[in-house]
Amino acid sequence: EGKDINVPPTSRSEFVELYCQWVLVESVTAVFEPFRKGFARVCGSPLLQAFTGLELSRIVMGDTDLELEHLQPKAKYEGYTAASAVVVWLWSLLKELDKNQRKCFLSFVTGSDRAPVGGLSELQLIIQKAGAATVEAGRIGEGGKVEMLRLPTAHTCFNTLLLPEYSSQEQLGTALRMAIENTEGFGLE
Repeated sequence: EGKDINVPPTSRSEFVELYCQWVLVESVTAVFEPFRKGFARVCGSPLLQAFTGLELSRIVMGDTDLELEHLQPKAKYEGYTAASAVVVWLWSLLKELDKNQRKCFLSFVTGSDRAPVGGLSELQLIIQKAGAATVEAGRIGEGGKVEMLRLPTAHTCFNTLLLPEYSSQEQLGTALRMAIENTEGFGLE
């Protein structure tokens, strides 16, 4: 067995080279070869040869740019303007989100927690007015109305955020966090 053979100093570089060849190629051939064949069958286009590993990785996994303010220049507004109080509050709140919350917001609005190739500046977000921020949920006994806070919703296929007209930044922040932290999407992991 090879483990009992001494490697003299003159053969160490050859040993390291052969060992690396075995670890990185030969030891995984039985597992890697079926994967390679399947990948080539699905993605066997000569176009893939034009991409570097980094470019292919960005196409498959998306960009790591999660600075949500990069969405702002291309954003479109329906029922709001860029100067509407709710929109100004939204952009302010988005800047305060931590990385995990930014991923949750992106997933909530687009269906993916990853930025497209080229970054978020390539994505067009639509912010659409969605009516009042509260709805009457019913009555208690003889008198009082019960009002419930409406949460933002989204049309992920269209990168559209449906945003009720909240009366304060705090109300918007509460509703937005509740929506993005408790969303299930399509339930796919």
